[in-house]
Amino acid sequence: MPGRAKILPSLKLTPSRAAAVAVTLVLAGLAMAVANESQVRAQKLREVTVQAEILAGSVAGALAFDDRATTGEYISALRANRDVEAVGVYDAQGRLAAGAALTGAQPPVVNRIAPPVFDGAHLTVTVPVFQGTSRLGSVYLRTIVEPWSRRAARYAAVGLLILMASLVIAIFGASNASLAEAHRKLQIEMLEREKAEAALRLSQKAEAEAQVAIATERGRAALRQSEQQLELALRAGRLGAWALDLKSGGIIASELFHANFGLGEGESFDRYAGLVARVHADDRARQQRDMDAAIAGRADLESEYRTVTPDGETRWILMRGRAAYDDDGTAVRMTGVSLDITARKKADEHQRLLLDELNHRVKNTLATVQSIALQSAREADAAAFERAFLSRIAALARAHDLLTEVAWEGADLKEVIARTLAPHAPEGQADHIHLSGPGVRLGPNAAVSLTMAFHELATNACKYGSLSTAGGRVDVTWSAAPHGPGAVEIHWTESGGPIVSPPTRRGFGSRLVERGLAREFDGQVELVFAPKGLCCHMRLPLSQKMQIAA
Repeated sequence: MPGRAKILPSLKLTPSRAAAVAVTLVLAGLAMAVANESQVRAQKLREVTVQAEILAGSVAGALAFDDRATTGEYISALRANRDVEAVGVYDAQGRLAAGAALTGAQPPVVNRIAPPVFDGAHLTVTVPVFQGTSRLGSVYLRTIVEPWSRRAARYAAVGLLILMASLVIAIFGASNASLAEAHRKLQIEMLEREKAEAALRLSQKAEAEAQVAIATERGRAALRQSEQQLELALRAGRLGAWALDLKSGGIIASELFHANFGLGEGESFDRYAGLVARVHADDRARQQRDMDAAIAGRADLESEYRTVTPDGETRWILMRGRAAYDDDGTAVRMTGVSLDITARKKADEHQRLLLDELNHRVKNTLATVQSIALQSAREADAAAFERAFLSRIAALARAHDLLTEVAWEGADLKEVIARTLAPHAPEGQADHIHLSGPGVRLGPNAAVSLTMAFHELATNACKYGSLSTAGGRVDVTWSAAPHGPGAVEIHWTESGGPIVSPPTRRGFGSRLVERGLAREFDGQVELVFAPKGLCCHMRLPLSQKMQIAA
């Protein structure tokens, strides 16, 4: 600039030269304004594209989990940028998931990816949102290219340049020194304006980057918190999370998901084929049908099937999920949860077995009651029938009470005899009944049969035998048979009662003891009507119905 100041004063300023200088200055000013406008637009396009791409990267996780609240927080972070007019985040189908009209302009309801558009003083940019290779949606960003005040300032400089050119013509004949000085000052002023505008752009860019960085960090913190809460919820519910790429067959899943399939720490399914290989061979076709139906019908997947762990254990797995589709309706991925329902399946099976067993026992009990009623009806009169029938039903109920206490898994022989004889002991003379023998476990049916047999023996003893007198006594002993195949020998011995004589006919009680027990246990039962007291000798083979306790 100083060199020009020395050269210009030697020039002679003629009218034609003055006009040429004025036209040159005007054209130079216009060229500078146009060039500066292009630079501003290019710089603004880069800034807005970066902002849109940063926002797309920030909302990818939120779109994957359809978390609109987190998406809204990212959008709200852009409010501090005064140039942003409207923001929108859209799902894979182009529908608006979250948006904001920051200065009156509304984001469109449906968005499609398109090149950047300059619309007068406005710039619109759309970028896609990806997670890996899967497209989750898009981001729409509309901003002001340049505030009106800044544009006015730039074009004011052009106007000033034209004004200066007019002054040059008006003061035609002025000294070359004055013209050169004016020219120099104009150039300095233009340079200072350029520097100020550049500094302003850098400041705005730094401010925008800082705002985006703050919003990104907040978004990441919110995403981390959301992921931690989701992880806690999944662990509390014993749910494994999974995501399947339907095009490549790749699968990403949580540690608990792999644990549901019996995989240890560090082991995982990299491909969907590895998971299918763990499905029980009889369930693979149904598992694939369930998945195909959910994808074709755009419905929720819910499928239960068996899996085989690496150590050979069979487990039941419940899989739930839903597919995501691209713009042309093709399913691209499926996400969901898994749950190990082996315990529930075992409980269902156990309940079914219990119901079957209950049905069987109810039928047996009704048959027993029917038999008791028919046999008791043979008593001489109605009153005798009522007493006999009710006492036998009470004995049957006591047997059921005992078995219920042990979940119908069996009972101890001594406990069965003690409970059956307790109602028949003379008041205050429980020591008249003596029981002795090793531990013997009885099956449910065996416990009921022996209960009814000992009830008949005790009823007979109370009516006609040793328990009908104050000095009478009943001894019940049992032991393992000393000879022959494994068996238990039980001896009922009455003493101290009236003299016994053999009955003229055998009633229901005698038949139940001699024939019923022998048939139930495939053993031998003998009633001996000795004068000193009734004796009953039983030899019952060891089996599932009767075993010596360890």
